[in-house]
Amino acid sequence: MVSGVIDGLATGLNTYAIKEPRGFIKLIQVIIAIFAFATTTSFSGHSTFSFLCGATKKDKHLDFSYPFRLSATPIKVEQCDPTLNNGTINGTEMFTPYGNMASSAEFYVFVGVMAFLYSLGALVLYVVFDHIYRKYDLIPIADFIVSALFAVLWLISSSAWAQGVTDLKYYTSPKGLFFEIPQCPPNAFHKSYKFTSCKGGNEANFATLNVSLIFGFLNCGVWVGNLWFLWKETLWFKLRSKPTTEDTPEIAQQQEPQRGNI
Repeated sequence: MVSGVIDGLATGLNTYAIKEPRGFIKLIQVIIAIFAFATTTSFSGHSTFSFLCGATKKDKHLDFSYPFRLSATPIKVEQCDPTLNNGTINGTEMFTPYGNMASSAEFYVFVGVMAFLYSLGALVLYVVFDHIYRKYDLIPIADFIVSALFAVLWLISSSAWAQGVTDLKYYTSPKGLFFEIPQCPPNAFHKSYKFTSCKGGNEANFATLNVSLIFGFLNCGVWVGNLWFLWKETLWFKLRSKPTTEDTPEIAQQQEPQRGNI
């Protein structure tokens, strides 16, 4: 019995659907959705800077990764009085970096994962249950509406995440960190100051997050482009393209003389 069901499914597979625009584009959506959320969740950054108290130098680092809650990674900073003995450390205090990009990052990943699951499910529907897809008019309409919703979600989430990446780059840079740390005034970069309390080090490489943004907006464009092919599968398009009954008598009158001449 099980083998009969399997044979029935095998004979009913519409592998040609993958070659059609709706199926081929769904396959592309599966792939680029994976790249969009995978490049975001797998990213980890590392920024360094040095804290100077007279002749004493302390190297500091900030490690951050998805979901990019900088406030969850405090940094221990020494309390320095440069006016005493050319720099004296009086103790330490915990500094909490500013910035929480978790909302935009998690929303972006959520849209990516849901788009991946929906595209995969729709691809299975096209190939295995294509006869059901074409039998019920509401299924193509629902497919079109959901795809339009995902196109909007990709635009919103990618725009929000682009702003999140911009903020992340600033607040993890030496300039952003120094502005928040009391021992590192923003004018510490100025050459006229004899005492420089902080010195910038290595900044994180955000190439992976830049790639994730590219895939985000690429997803938006692909989902928008696919709407035309899904529209052609709906009942709305079929009714618009179907000739009206008013045109039928005119066509018959044009064909009658041709039949008489034969």
